[in-house]
Amino acid sequence: MIPWLALLFAGVAFFSTMAGGFAALRWPGRVQALAALAGGVVLGAAFFDLLPEAIDRAIELKLTAQLPVGACLVGFLGFYTLERFLHHHHEEDEGPSRAGLVGAAGFIVHSVFDGLAIGLGFRIDTTLGLLVALAVIGHDFSDGLNTVSYLITHGQPTNRSRVLLIADALAPLAGATFASLVPVPPVVFPVAIGFFSGLFIYAASTTLLPRSKDLALGTALPLTIGGAVAMFLITRLA
Repeated sequence: MIPWLALLFAGVAFFSTMAGGFAALRWPGRVQALAALAGGVVLGAAFFDLLPEAIDRAIELKLTAQLPVGACLVGFLGFYTLERFLHHHHEEDEGPSRAGLVGAAGFIVHSVFDGLAIGLGFRIDTTLGLLVALAVIGHDFSDGLNTVSYLITHGQPTNRSRVLLIADALAPLAGATFASLVPVPPVVFPVAIGFFSGLFIYAASTTLLPRSKDLALGTALPLTIGGAVAMFLITRLA
């Protein structure tokens, strides 16, 4: 039977993600400021949440920490290669960059793993499930913000951004349902989480932060640092 608590909290994560995405859609003229903030949040998520979690899970499984760290590098280089390939076959006058769709897809798949974590947490223990769910809800606002900001920086239209935002918001529900019904080998998680930490580092360092370069340093730097610090606090309090 599907643990309804897992689906309930995954549903709350849906609204948290939507709120973050609508915040980005509401102020499209401030995309540079949103990109600066999102860049800090994405880096904070990678270094304070995803990568440490991947290493901890690897150690618990008596695996080497090099496994998730290597997966992080593969994620970074894999996304670099894919984006270079897309840009090579894309002319600026043809419309929005397809790389934005690939990046958004990465955020959506990450949200699926958020839901998997919620579902598995409740399968193991109710208290653990609650802690994991609160952590996911806490940073899913930034997930919605990051997804829409990333699409905007790649010139994607508003309607498409809304559709992908909804997909991102629904992803935790899909992940929680899957984890509740299908056994997931534990070794998958340190590798997958490490991989997506690499994707996040790439997205922040090559797209989001460069997009804010025209902002005054006195504006961009506090936003980026503030986003990273907020992510740090969320991971410490969750």
